[in-house]
Amino acid sequence: MPSGPASVMTSLRIPMDAATPTEAGNVESFTDRDDSVSEQLRQVRAAALALLIKAQKAGSAAEMADAVEKAAAALKTATEISNALADRAKVTQEIANLKRTNESAPKRERSDRLRDYVAILTPLVAIITLAATIFSQTWQFVRSERSKREDALNAQWQDVVKMISASGSLSPAVVQLQSFLQSPKYARQAKVAAISLLANGSDAAFFMSLFGTTFTPVNWSAMEDLVQLDRALGARGLPLATKSYDAEKNINDKTRLTKEEVASFTYVEEVIPTITSRIGSVLKTPRPPGVQVDLSATYLRSADWKGIDLDAANLEGTYFLYMDLRDVELANVTRFSGLAVSSTAWWEAKSISKPLLEFLTANFPFKKDSGYGPQNQRYEQAAYDAAMVRLTSQLK
Repeated sequence: MPSGPASVMTSLRIPMDAATPTEAGNVESFTDRDDSVSEQLRQVRAAALALLIKAQKAGSAAEMADAVEKAAAALKTATEISNALADRAKVTQEIANLKRTNESAPKRERSDRLRDYVAILTPLVAIITLAATIFSQTWQFVRSERSKREDALNAQWQDVVKMISASGSLSPAVVQLQSFLQSPKYARQAKVAAISLLANGSDAAFFMSLFGTTFTPVNWSAMEDLVQLDRALGARGLPLATKSYDAEKNINDKTRLTKEEVASFTYVEEVIPTITSRIGSVLKTPRPPGVQVDLSATYLRSADWKGIDLDAANLEGTYFLYMDLRDVELANVTRFSGLAVSSTAWWEAKSISKPLLEFLTANFPFKKDSGYGPQNQRYEQAAYDAAMVRLTSQLK
């Protein structure tokens, strides 16, 4: 009778062949036979059990020993197969884990990149949030402070208006008014108030302190306000000049005026040359396209207007007194009804329109012993005649 593990394997040849790969080292074939190996393990264990039962029924000690030996060999084989199955299961699990790891690698890589991005962006987002918070708080603070300043400025403006309405003298209110002339919000209102004060005042020092600030800078945008101020003062001064004029003495006799009228007349005569000079300063700058010069109803006195361009200007009701008009352009001037020219050498103009030349020749001819211009200059008849020949030769 065979004995030992070899005899047990021999007696179980058929079942073991069913569970063992036919090609050595063919692990893939082994892993593809889960059900077959399990069946073989069951058969080995059944054989071991049968041997143990046989040992119990053995008639002799030798048969019992042989059966026990074979049963032990079978159980050992079953244990080895079970361990192999456990190892195979472990390998299979590791393969599955590796497969899942391989499949999840791109996702994990994207997740890692996302985590890196989040790690990078988190401080940046925090900085942006902080900056936005600071900006918002700063903007609210600036708006609050601006609102406070505007409220304070409004209150100050109202106080200045009240004080100016009560007094037109050189008071603290007038000094404060000068600051409002540069205010974006109150500049226009302040300028209107300043012009009203200048037009209705009687203090030349007060005029000089406010005029320069009101009409700075010197440009064409100030032209209309300058002309309006000049007209307002001319409307005050010219009637008083007419009332006080002594034709026999060719002077203004202030004794013919009341005390208040003397103050007004003196004020106008002192400040009008300053206004006239400032208008001339504007006219000496290039005229903006499309702008027409309108000097109608103005009172222009004692200023240097050499070389000024008055081409096509409106001179209706204009009064020139002691003006220097050398080389002034008077071409195309056709609107001059009511024009008055006194102590002004108009013939020294550079050019002149024919109707204006005829009007001035007829109404304001040269007077030999009279003084002309701001310097009260004297002219000879020959100089006047030569100027008339020059102007006439240029007429179209």
